[in-house]
Amino acid sequence: MFYRLFSGLLLLVCNIAAWGQTSKLDSLLNKLPTAKDDTAKVMLLRDIGNNYAHQDPLLAVAYWKQGVALGKRLEYIKGLARCYINIATGYSFAGMLDSSIIYSDTAIYYTRLTADPARLALVYLNRADNYVNLHNPRAALIYCDTALQYAEKAKDNDRLARIYHIIGDIYGGQKQYENTTLYFTKALELYLKDNNYMMAGQVYSDLGGMYMDQRKHDTALAYFKKALVLGDSTRDSKNLSAYNSDIGTLYLQQKQPRQARPYLDKALDWAKDQDNSRQYTVVYIRMADMYNQQKEFAAAAKAGEAAYQYALVENDFGYRRDAASVLSEAYAGLGDHKKAYANMRIALELNDSLYKQQYDAETATLEKNFEVGQKDKEIALLNKDKELQRQQLRSQQFYLIGSVVLVALAIAGIFLLVSRHRLRQRMKELELRNRIAADLHDEVGSSLSSIHMLSQVAAMQHGPGNGQTEILSKVSSNARETMDKMSDIVWMIKPGESEGLSLTQRMERFMYEMCAPQNITCTLDGTEALQKLKLSMQQRKNFYLVFKEALNNAVKYSGSHTIDITVDMHNRHLCLLVKDKGKGFNTELAGNGNGLDNMRNRAKELGGKLEILSAVGIGTEVQLLLPV
Repeated sequence: MFYRLFSGLLLLVCNIAAWGQTSKLDSLLNKLPTAKDDTAKVMLLRDIGNNYAHQDPLLAVAYWKQGVALGKRLEYIKGLARCYINIATGYSFAGMLDSSIIYSDTAIYYTRLTADPARLALVYLNRADNYVNLHNPRAALIYCDTALQYAEKAKDNDRLARIYHIIGDIYGGQKQYENTTLYFTKALELYLKDNNYMMAGQVYSDLGGMYMDQRKHDTALAYFKKALVLGDSTRDSKNLSAYNSDIGTLYLQQKQPRQARPYLDKALDWAKDQDNSRQYTVVYIRMADMYNQQKEFAAAAKAGEAAYQYALVENDFGYRRDAASVLSEAYAGLGDHKKAYANMRIALELNDSLYKQQYDAETATLEKNFEVGQKDKEIALLNKDKELQRQQLRSQQFYLIGSVVLVALAIAGIFLLVSRHRLRQRMKELELRNRIAADLHDEVGSSLSSIHMLSQVAAMQHGPGNGQTEILSKVSSNARETMDKMSDIVWMIKPGESEGLSLTQRMERFMYEMCAPQNITCTLDGTEALQKLKLSMQQRKNFYLVFKEALNNAVKYSGSHTIDITVDMHNRHLCLLVKDKGKGFNTELAGNGNGLDNMRNRAKELGGKLEILSAVGIGTEVQLLLPV
């Protein structure tokens, strides 16, 4: 992924200096009917095209072609070179990359005749930009290298800086961060030397993006803030929204929404200043994420809806997916599960569309690269009859190879679509296996180790009276405990047809096994609520384990002769209350211990809440609230 490709800006600044000067357009058009057919008219047609290029590149191309026709009659090499450079640029802006390649080759030919190294550096860099847009980094780097040689010969710092900048972007797209840093640093030094603080700010921002991709947040933040300082000093309104948004995004990745907020507010202000719908989309998505992190779900929903509307204007599937995702989270927080589910479905469908779009784009890129390669060869062999015959033979071979590649891609695409469902099922199975492995390790591993150690001790005892009976009794107890834990794990994974009834029966059995030997009277009320619920494996597991731990603590430590257990539903929450009338304890003085920490962690994992109320001489209450 290129961090912020600026090649279009490079062409804009270097190649078409008259853009933005729309106030001069009328006067230029008025001069055209009376202009003589001389070199000045060639440059006049070029200037008119420059003024149209930003709003209508194909109309600009028409004026530049008139300049080419007149320049050929006059044999005006300098004018021909500049008009051809502009034509190549105009077609690039119009998305007609094959035509841009053809005219850039002609521009290279005439520019060589002028022997102007600075302009040759520009035309080769334009050609590199075409290959960047065709996602062909290897070819782009080759043309950048040629452009670099001419820029060094011309001693043009601005050209050199822009070439280094785009080389850094190309390496960044390939995740070659060492080379990326090297060329960005070279570009930065030259921009600062020329006091070009606007472009220096973009390099700082690109460096920040590179370090953010590597999760080096402190370094990324330092570079983003440097970009912001330069943006503020130059009043770079086109980039200030992005700079502030980058810092806000970085803080959100670190779950620091409060620090992100002022930067996102400024980003929104600058987006309004530019009336930039794309930047609106980015900022509102980030703001919705920020509000979700702060549990301000109403504000998150409002920002998310705004983001989705601007994403529709941009017709960008990625932005629409991200907006729908934050909206789903916001509506879930508001309790509007219908809208949350609808937006979640939109996000999933758009994600699938993005995969298809990516596949189509890659296929189209292969076709375009193939076509461009063919036209390159045709141009190079235009005046060579013998080589043209050989080229025709090569063309047939390339068409055959291209057809085979396209068929292979089509088959691969079909296979990918068919296998996606299988992959999802395998991921679910792997997740389940990991959970089972963790439970076996935590619940059963320690007991088996204890049995092993006790068995070794018993084997070393000889004769009666050496504690062998007690050790074997302990082995038997641990083995029984291990069997119980294995039974629990199997039940948690596959409880049976009636999950609620199975959970109730298991709770009653454990209650009897714990309380009966101690002559403790224990009651379990409200289990009808459990029998009506369909809990997930994770919910069922953690609910049961919190119940076991709470009851176990009451039996072992409370000294109470009665324990009351109540299960109830309240405001879409499953409530569990374990209450004893024992000696109690001071909750402020008591340590947390593994048992209490485990119960709290299990409640937190389910998005629930665990409360422990106790006082000396009164008893203890353990209450679990679980959203269902």
